[in-house]
Amino acid sequence: MLVVIFLLASILMVTGTIWFLFPFALRKIAEKQLERKCRETRSIVLSYDDGPGSDLTHKLLDELADENILASFFVLGKNAEGKAETLCRLMAAGHDVGSHTFLHTNAWKATPWVVNRDIVAGISVVQRSGGHSRLFRPPFGKMTLASLYLCKRLGLQVVWWTVDSRDSWNRRPINDVLSEIEAKGGGVVLMHDFDDYVKAPQNPSHADHVISLTREIIAFAKRGNYRIVPYSSLGEENAGQVRI
Repeated sequence: MLVVIFLLASILMVTGTIWFLFPFALRKIAEKQLERKCRETRSIVLSYDDGPGSDLTHKLLDELADENILASFFVLGKNAEGKAETLCRLMAAGHDVGSHTFLHTNAWKATPWVVNRDIVAGISVVQRSGGHSRLFRPPFGKMTLASLYLCKRLGLQVVWWTVDSRDSWNRRPINDVLSEIEAKGGGVVLMHDFDDYVKAPQNPSHADHVISLTREIIAFAKRGNYRIVPYSSLGEENAGQVRI
């Protein structure tokens, strides 16, 4: 009986390692490669998840247009529905518009079929809108073997980040974010462009903080002669140079 229990436990451990840890290990490798690419090209990518917001996204678009800068937006299908004008404005300006699923399902906390259905639904919204249907950012950065396989089968490019601003949950001081970008020689910065919410009210508001953070990163890039590019242009040497 003990031998059977031991064998079952071993099988579960091996299965869990493959199911969760293998995709996690691939993520860490990809993040290191992303860090190196940003460092070698002195690049910063401004990326925004969970939008589009009815108000904040448009304010960000105004800020970015004023500076002639392109960014990357990973939209939630449920937030993108009914916001055709916002999506059109994002794409007309030349920003990346990728998918962040439809409902923001955590792949580590749901069944594979629920997760995969959410991924496909989110991609469909972006595809119908004319966005970058191959750019995909997993909610919470979580993937399993099943979601990883789906991404490979659909030809998706999974987009990670290297600098987490934590603007949506445990806000970091802006100077801390800038210090990390400087220490890493660039990076893909994670922010969120959903409108303010009441779950965790803070001062300044979420929207004001994200706009301030965006402005400060742009100013930092100008001072340090970094270029700011959308993720899709990260490998292009002359893309998106910040104009001083």
